[in-house]
Amino acid sequence: MLDLVFWEGHVVDSSEERADGSLLLSLSEDPSYSPRCGRCGSDCVLVHERRRRQVRDRDWFDRRIWLDVPIRRLDCYHCGARAAERLNWLDAGERITHRLRAWVDAFVQILPIAHVAELTGLHWHAIKRIDRRRLQAQYGHFDARGVRRLVMDEFALHKGHRYATVVMHAERMQVLWVGEGNSREAIRPFFLGSVYI
Repeated sequence: MLDLVFWEGHVVDSSEERADGSLLLSLSEDPSYSPRCGRCGSDCVLVHERRRRQVRDRDWFDRRIWLDVPIRRLDCYHCGARAAERLNWLDAGERITHRLRAWVDAFVQILPIAHVAELTGLHWHAIKRIDRRRLQAQYGHFDARGVRRLVMDEFALHKGHRYATVVMHAERMQVLWVGEGNSREAIRPFFLGSVYI
């Protein structure tokens, strides 16, 4: 049916079409695959418990794909931790696969977040979190020590008299901080060491 390499350690048991037109694939553990500790990455054989989690995967043609995945909590004898198994296609605690995240990453670079939300069916905040994670990985955290010249500007938030102020590094043209308001009090948090973007 499907190339099972997408979900290493799991195989498709059954599929079910939902009322909304999406497809739910039930996965089960591959008996030939040894689960790995979520902390140290060592192979584990001691399973503490099993839980199921519904996870969103990348769309296939016009269908939304959901995976019903068994997640094992393991007792690792290497590091002594009790942790969820490590899956190379799903981060711990996440509800979207790496393939869906990569798909969204590609879209947010060319489309507004609202359009990506409509296209993928994901919530706006979920897409914004994915985009922020991509930007953090791509550009990293900026250290403002040693910045000698700043550029400040204000812009309107909405029609009317609501403004925000942006502070940028003058040489790199990199945004350091954005705050609501255009008064001295509004930009004081930047100079008192607030968190930069």
